[in-house]
Amino acid sequence: MSERSYVIYGPTAWDGHRNAAHNYARALATRHRVLYVEPPLSPLGPFRYGLGPGTWPGLVAVARRRPRTREGLEVFAPLALPPVENPRMRARSLPLVRAQLAGAVARAELRRPVVVGWRGLAELAGVAGERLRVAVIMDHPAAGAALLDRDPADLEDRALSLCRSADLICATSHAVRDLLADRGWPSALLPFGFPGDLAAAFDSAPAPGEYDRLPRPLLGYTGSVDDRLDFGLVTRVADRFRGGSIVFVGATSPRLSASARDALASRPNIHLLGARGRSELPGYIRHLDVALMPYGDDLFTRHQSPMKTWEYLYAGPPIVGTASPELRHYPPPLVNYADDADRFIRLVEHALAHPADGREQRRRFALANTWEARAAALDELVDRALADSPAERGAA
Repeated sequence: MSERSYVIYGPTAWDGHRNAAHNYARALATRHRVLYVEPPLSPLGPFRYGLGPGTWPGLVAVARRRPRTREGLEVFAPLALPPVENPRMRARSLPLVRAQLAGAVARAELRRPVVVGWRGLAELAGVAGERLRVAVIMDHPAAGAALLDRDPADLEDRALSLCRSADLICATSHAVRDLLADRGWPSALLPFGFPGDLAAAFDSAPAPGEYDRLPRPLLGYTGSVDDRLDFGLVTRVADRFRGGSIVFVGATSPRLSASARDALASRPNIHLLGARGRSELPGYIRHLDVALMPYGDDLFTRHQSPMKTWEYLYAGPPIVGTASPELRHYPPPLVNYADDADRFIRLVEHALAHPADGREQRRRFALANTWEARAAALDELVDRALADSPAERGAA
């Protein structure tokens, strides 16, 4: 274990859906001490949806004022005054949150850690006694407002605040890096990676029972079913392969448009299988005939870097995607990229005719780009930033 430590201001709770911040925290914890700071909790949060299975665990989380150990790292959730998203109450809560966080860092015995933030770098500056602040920008700030039901201006302000407060900015796609450069914020490219701890599961996962009842070919997508997807393209694929099955494995967004819902219900060979746990997904991806990324062309998809790409790559089936330019950086046989619907369908046809082409190359590429490799790359970026820091040179 190195002397360096990290404090990560995560965008979501640790026990929720796993995202990039979780993956970086776990990977960094294999070599450093890590404190993952969750978004502030409200004491009224456990009662938000009435009494239910989550009420008691929520009350325990509110009462717990010390870090808890999870997967080799420490996790802490500060308490804030309700409602936590109200700007006025956020300002009033800030001294309380800062005091709690300072206490958590002290209890974890982290001395001059590196702070990595998906949020909070400005409001929490200096609390951890950090030697360096790193901002992570994953998408076009305002483009996801409709998906998240958020104010675009607020999202832009938060991204600007992150960049202003950071000593080092990391972008997760080439398009985001270019966007930041256009706005005067140089950044380093730090892509997503493959969860290497799932490799054994991908190697041995049996076919899900639902697949046994579905006619092949099986063409599938895993992830949130939301309005990033091109449902007109989905129905065209369903019509072209009407003897097979189009499967969606993931939660359906409550904000999914009515037209998208109509499209999904319009073809008998389109199947919504619902969300599955992280440990279950390998079987659903591994036993597809073709893994699909049928995105629509909009501001969000032009800047995103689909994290599922890495699971698709290791799982093995041919991959066909569209409308997410980041996929162009993984040329065939890694990812087959289409510029329009006709080519998308032709690429699916070709993939079905040559199912084994490039499979081992895709798997080797995924193994060479795990989250642990990304954590090592982040360490190198931090090393360079510290070497260039006047304050660090003065301290030395």
